Amino acid sequence: MDRLYRPRKIYIEKAARDFPDVRKILLRLSGVPVEEVENTRSLIESLRQTNDPIGEGKRCLLLARDRGRAFKPFPSPEGLVSCNFYSLHLVEGCDLECSYCILQAYLTNPLLTVYVNTEEILEGLEVFLKENPNQVFRIGTGQLADSLSLDPLTGHSEILVPFFSRQTNALLELKTKSVNIARLERLDSKGRTLVAWSMNTKRIQREEEHKCASIEERIEAAKQCIRWGYRVAFHLDPLIDYENCEEEYEALVEEIFSEVSPEEVAWVSLGTLRFMPELKSIMENRFPKSLLPYGEWVRGVDGKMRYFKKRRIELYQTLARALHRWAPAVPLYFCMETEEVWQEVCGENIIPDETIRRLDTVALI
Repeated sequence: MDRLYRPRKIYIEKAARDFPDVRKILLRLSGVPVEEVENTRSLIESLRQTNDPIGEGKRCLLLARDRGRAFKPFPSPEGLVSCNFYSLHLVEGCDLECSYCILQAYLTNPLLTVYVNTEEILEGLEVFLKENPNQVFRIGTGQLADSLSLDPLTGHSEILVPFFSRQTNALLELKTKSVNIARLERLDSKGRTLVAWSMNTKRIQREEEHKCASIEERIEAAKQCIRWGYRVAFHLDPLIDYENCEEEYEALVEEIFSEVSPEEVAWVSLGTLRFMPELKSIMENRFPKSLLPYGEWVRGVDGKMRYFKKRRIELYQTLARALHRWAPAVPLYFCMETEEVWQEVCGENIIPDETIRRLDTVALI
């Protein structure tokens, strides 16, 4: 069943007030106080003066107009293998509360923001896709937001799934930790929309992924989407190191593929916990019970804090062996890792760029 986010207050950017999506969202949030704002600078500054700007921002909803920044390649720092992935930002911020969420340090605007000029954004994207007919684009909405947690309000899936069903060179990935899948049921994706879940051990889900669906609920939602004709994917990211974690991650892989047929899974990704240095103090302040800030960290080539390379490789090797046992034909890739790590885990003959290109082929099967 969909879980409905309800903000304490709605702000509407003056430039956004006349878009149809505004009326639709206000109707679904009847009774919530509404205020129109000329610009958001003073509003953001007032939030920054509170004890918990991030938490306060999640309790407010800003309806705004995107000004041409919504579609862009997913950033790939030098020295790390590019996933050749593109981001479509219709929402920025998240109503869920994962202690390790990088958005807490990455986003400068704490307000949960929905861009309401969806048709304008997609018109621009369609022009771009037509101008590049010989390239395949894997596009996701889950980089600066959860793809489905706000779907009961925005109805984005009812717009995006038909849009991508018409594209010949693009696939949409909806990545989530929610079970808000109801609007997907009657849509015909024509194989161009894939629904993905970020997964973790049950301990991490209970202790660090607050307001998110349980692991069991995510698996059940994946099975339901498969029944509706969608392919699915799983992202075991971030892998988090703690005592006995390897056994628990192996159990997670077993649980997933005991319930979900590997033939229905487009790919699996692996990535270890990584974060901007400034996130450490944010985690300490917002989640004082979390032990994650106190691990052993080293700064990576991208400036983010990571586990030592030797430990990352050990975790990846454990998961790669488990995935080979349960789903040997499912494509596997590593998120934000070096070519050296890829080869240590998969063998010296692996060519990461070729693996990523194969995902493009998988996308359009």
